[in-house]
Amino acid sequence: MNLIEKIINVEKRLNDLSKPPIEIEHTVVAYSTAVCEKHGEFEQRTRQSVGPVKVPSYPSPCTKCLAEELAALKAEQQATDERAKQRRIDNLMRELEVPERFAPCTLENYEPVNPESKRCLNVCKAYAAKWPERLKQGGGLVMCGKPGTGKNHLALAIAKHVIREHQDSALFTTALRVARNFKSTWSKTATMTEAEVIATYTAPDLLIIDEVGVQFGSDSEKMILFEIINTRYEKMRPTILISNLTREELVTFIGERVLDRMSDGGGCTLAFTWESYRSKRAA
Repeated sequence: MNLIEKIINVEKRLNDLSKPPIEIEHTVVAYSTAVCEKHGEFEQRTRQSVGPVKVPSYPSPCTKCLAEELAALKAEQQATDERAKQRRIDNLMRELEVPERFAPCTLENYEPVNPESKRCLNVCKAYAAKWPERLKQGGGLVMCGKPGTGKNHLALAIAKHVIREHQDSALFTTALRVARNFKSTWSKTATMTEAEVIATYTAPDLLIIDEVGVQFGSDSEKMILFEIINTRYEKMRPTILISNLTREELVTFIGERVLDRMSDGGGCTLAFTWESYRSKRAA
């Protein structure tokens, strides 16, 4: 009998003892006062045979002991569930593939430097807080603008929230890596097909694609990116795109259709227009 079965069994016994005993043909229930070494006197029931067929009689246990046993079993089950949950979170964090530089990033430790960055932070917090809704509707985010303004920080912070709070899967990658992996399928020695590569990027509940616009920007690369975003759009799986381009430059690069896909389901575009944190620190 496993832990859950034990819990169900003890709950049933407690429930049975909280109600009058059921009638069973050729049996009677005798009541007596028994003494529990821990809890003292309690009412004990013993079912006895009065017919031709004799069945073993089992005196009922102390209900307070049963309640303590149930509490201990539930505590053990909760601890087991917590360990399983933590293993799941640890595995999902590894699969996220967070660059070491962004390992400490959370929504709580992002430091807005002006009203614009505060607004971006609030939008990202709202996006994370409404993740179950985003997952149902497939709404994504586009983070575009100047480098060093915290786009990666916020995107990865959302992914970590999704993993820790909901145990949903997330993957961080770059547009260049996506294009390279897709092109590798064209080789005679390829180990994956185009469909399998697309499946790799459409499987996670949340996909973050960084450096959109850094790759060469050939028609085939744009097609690959659109194929992945469109497939995720059809499957209602949110995507976050990160780019150092402006929105207008991004439209030129990947097309209005892609950004339209990103806006559906409660998605939006965030413009990071202020100066780089990194350049300020260097100064």
